Amino acid sequence: MKNNGKDKEIFREWMDINPNLSDIDVKLNTQFVLFSNNIINTRCNFCKSYGLNTSEFDVIATLYRSGGKHELTAKELKERTLLPSSGALSNRVDRLESKGLTKRRHDIRDKRSVKVALTKSGLELVQKIHPIFFDVMSEQFSNLSDDDKKSLINIMSKIT
Repeated sequence: MKNNGKDKEIFREWMDINPNLSDIDVKLNTQFVLFSNNIINTRCNFCKSYGLNTSEFDVIATLYRSGGKHELTAKELKERTLLPSSGALSNRVDRLESKGLTKRRHDIRDKRSVKVALTKSGLELVQKIHPIFFDVMSEQFSNLSDDDKKSLINIMSKIT
């Protein structure tokens, strides 16, 4: 990931405006914003290439990771995805159903509970694309050694 000196320019601009700012904090925040933008763009572009948005990919990936029947209650799915609300989840499941990738059914034991499952097409899609997803996302770290990656994981685990 190259930023062509953008980080240094942003840092200099902040320090010119307010020299009382902490150098290290400005540099760290600038790097995190640039990196997160790059990760978000890469993830969005990957998902878009398969006709999905990132939230839809999150839903089908979560169902896939659940194993077995690749089925979860709506409540379980909400707890295991990165979506902000049950309304957002419902909206994503609606879209995935219209694409033929998921299906809903009422739980036979608890009629109030709805289960969401991958369809055959949804399962085939996520089986095909999840390894590609990790290859594409891993390119963001291609300049790091395995030891660097382990250090980054350790540092990130302290702040997330």
